Amino acid sequence: MARKVRAASPVVNRRALSRREREERYRRWLYIGVGVVLALVVALAAAGLYQSLVAAPASPVATVNGVPIRTDTYQRWVQFRRYDLRTSLARIRNQLAQLDPNDADQQTLYALLSQRQQELQSQAMNLTMTTLDELIDAELIRQEAARRGLTVTPEEVSMEIEHLFGYNLPQPTAEPTPITATAPITETPTPTTQPMTEQQFKQYYGEYIAELRKNTGFREADFRALVEASLLRDRLQQAMAAEVPKAAEQVHARHILVDKEEDARAALERIRKGEDFAAVAREVSTDTSTRENGGDLGWFPRGQMVEEFETAAFALQPGQVSDVVQTAFGFHIIKVEERDPNRPLDEYLLLERQSRVLDEWLWTQRQSEAVKRYWSLDKVPKDLGK
Repeated sequence: MARKVRAASPVVNRRALSRREREERYRRWLYIGVGVVLALVVALAAAGLYQSLVAAPASPVATVNGVPIRTDTYQRWVQFRRYDLRTSLARIRNQLAQLDPNDADQQTLYALLSQRQQELQSQAMNLTMTTLDELIDAELIRQEAARRGLTVTPEEVSMEIEHLFGYNLPQPTAEPTPITATAPITETPTPTTQPMTEQQFKQYYGEYIAELRKNTGFREADFRALVEASLLRDRLQQAMAAEVPKAAEQVHARHILVDKEEDARAALERIRKGEDFAAVAREVSTDTSTRENGGDLGWFPRGQMVEEFETAAFALQPGQVSDVVQTAFGFHIIKVEERDPNRPLDEYLLLERQSRVLDEWLWTQRQSEAVKRYWSLDKVPKDLGK
């Protein structure tokens, strides 16, 4: 009987097996390494996109009492102000091109437009910072208005926008013209401008908003916020103006102004020896606006004169004469004629104080701890140049 032959088992070389295992292990680590690198690349790309698209735009360029002003908001407003400034400059250049600077009838207008052009060009140099101040002011005003209970409704914003575009303007009441025997009767009536229709307003407004969005990224919500801030500013201005005191401590004073200290000393010596202050002022003072009146400055409160002059004047009692006082204008001698601790302000001066009360308040607030700035050059948007 034939013997059964057993199939030969393959003999595995231990060295070959070890090499194959190492190669498989190397491939596994290679795949893992590539996967980790790809995951890192994706994570870094996602982090970069998050930083550029979410974190950076949302980061504050400033805070007002803890309320942030977002960088993307600031950037849209900068682009809007650039576009608005560029449009205004182009309009002025077109107007100047149509004028002849050598024509006597056009020289005044040409000079005014040239001056305005220079002002706008100067504004362009500081636009990035003035826009930031504008946003800070708007938030300061919003917060103070809220504290005082001053509000602006969406309907009021819409109405103001309509007025800005010339739609739905209040029409003046026509006064009837009395018919008299001498009044001429004209066959052709004077043409009147047709009021803007609602359809025209919507068209103009829509085109304007579309143009802003295309050229600056400024949205309708931004434009409405701009109008709302303007209305709130007006209301806060009125409220603060009503609070300005209508009377203040004042002095009625005279002064002598000369260019040299020795001349002031000589004049002071004459007054101390008994000469009349007004007579000496008429003789030696270089202040042509008061010299003929014996140096009479009239009544004035604090805040109207330069600091050195004001300090000296309010330190005097009626009838007293100061020592020589030096200011940027020269050398003064001051005499106080009268004092009043609560004299009504001159109407013009009161209006002046009322007109600047909000600006002075805003300036003080901008310098206070309420406002924190995080502005840097990288937050300034690239000029679109449109």
